[in-house]
Amino acid sequence: MTDKINDSNNFNNIHNSKTDIENPKANSLNHNVAVKLINGDIADGIVLLSDHDSLKADNTLKESINQLINDWKNSKFELQDRLIIAGHKEAENINQNIRNYMKENGDLKGPEYSILISGAESKKYANYMAGDRIVFQTNDKDLQIQNSEFATLVSIDENKFVAKTDTGNEVSFDLNKISFKHGYATTVCNPQTAVKKDVYVLHNDGVGIESSNISMIGNAEQVRLYYNVQATKNVANLIEQLSIAKTDSMNSKEENNDVQANEVRQYQSAQNYRKNDYYSNSKEELQKLRDAIAYRAETIACELLGDPNKRLSRYGKIRWGDTGKIQVTTEGKYAGKWYDFSTGQKGDLLSLARRERGYGFFEAIEYLKSMVGMSNIRQQYHRRPKTDDSQQYTQESESVKIAKVQNLYERSNRIHGYEIDTSPSAEVEIVKKYLENRGITFDKSTASSDLKASILFDTQTRENYSAFTAFARNSKGKITGVQAVYLNLAGDKAIFN
Repeated sequence: MTDKINDSNNFNNIHNSKTDIENPKANSLNHNVAVKLINGDIADGIVLLSDHDSLKADNTLKESINQLINDWKNSKFELQDRLIIAGHKEAENINQNIRNYMKENGDLKGPEYSILISGAESKKYANYMAGDRIVFQTNDKDLQIQNSEFATLVSIDENKFVAKTDTGNEVSFDLNKISFKHGYATTVCNPQTAVKKDVYVLHNDGVGIESSNISMIGNAEQVRLYYNVQATKNVANLIEQLSIAKTDSMNSKEENNDVQANEVRQYQSAQNYRKNDYYSNSKEELQKLRDAIAYRAETIACELLGDPNKRLSRYGKIRWGDTGKIQVTTEGKYAGKWYDFSTGQKGDLLSLARRERGYGFFEAIEYLKSMVGMSNIRQQYHRRPKTDDSQQYTQESESVKIAKVQNLYERSNRIHGYEIDTSPSAEVEIVKKYLENRGITFDKSTASSDLKASILFDTQTRENYSAFTAFARNSKGKITGVQAVYLNLAGDKAIFN
């Protein structure tokens, strides 16, 4: 059955903040839906999906999965252009069902090999054939592959697999060195490596649309969202679940839920990752990452360790291995902590990613950021100036900071899509170049008075910069924060040494 919304006035209590995402020639409907979801306008986004018959409701999770798979089978898009986003258990179920269909249909060729799933202590195996879709779970500079990059298996034998990535590269890899899994359905995706035309999102009681997946929706030509009434009673409940998930994932435990940070998404590849970038690796940034990881502890742990031992697991304490030697806490103040009873090792999921995947510190951070959808953002109030007067500024009260943000808002120039006011200022022209360079456009449904062009002073270089600024409001509509992209005269991001 398809759930149609007739009255959106019941959903007026959803928090409304403003932001911006990139839109490289995407379907305008999906772009608008993504903008509204990422801004926290959950109700409006769901209404748009419903109005265009892209919201699918069924009685049970099984029925939702069956409908999703049936729609996937009938897709007009090529196999590599389709992607399903679901929870860990649901993704495994969907992957198996689609593989069975493809085998029966003759799309998978040659011998079938069983491979021990990476991190699966319970000796669980997965089967692969030529034609299978896979997703890599590691970065490899020599092979030029990234974590969360998708590929199709071209040929296989017991020693090596050959795959063609969706970017066209053919790679041959050792099964013992490269981690991968089936790639028809996945729990998380990296928008840098997974731009898909046909996206299916399975929502099951809080698992579904998350920040790491929203840009996938905005970049797609077709999007459908599936939910079941056993886990989600109705559309109002769906909006409530998505709103709670977004608030929890965006805010650290100490932040006020009325104040939601406004994201200007700037995804950065692992190859370009700057190890000396203070703002990406500050204590505050790491704490935000750890909070986001704790919220998704079970999903991330399953990605790293494979299927848990259900017999030994209990609520909030998930165990792995035949004897349950590894335990990950997924609820409460210790969420995201793990302990290995066989070795006495313990830590958070950052250290677990390093241990299980062999990542270095920065590589593990990049991997986990891709899992939770965090991006590297230059934030005005997270800057750590060297000067005494600026240091004093960081110690000012919250009310003074908010007052300064409101003053900046009044002094900044509004952007009306590309309809810039007459006699635009220099900073507006530079912001216009920045938007044009990135292919960002606005229409009436996405333009916001809270996206502006500003002039900001950098305390390190002691210079003024034009900046693209996004202002945040609380639930009462009051300006409470700002994030900025500092620009050079060419309309590109300013580089700070």
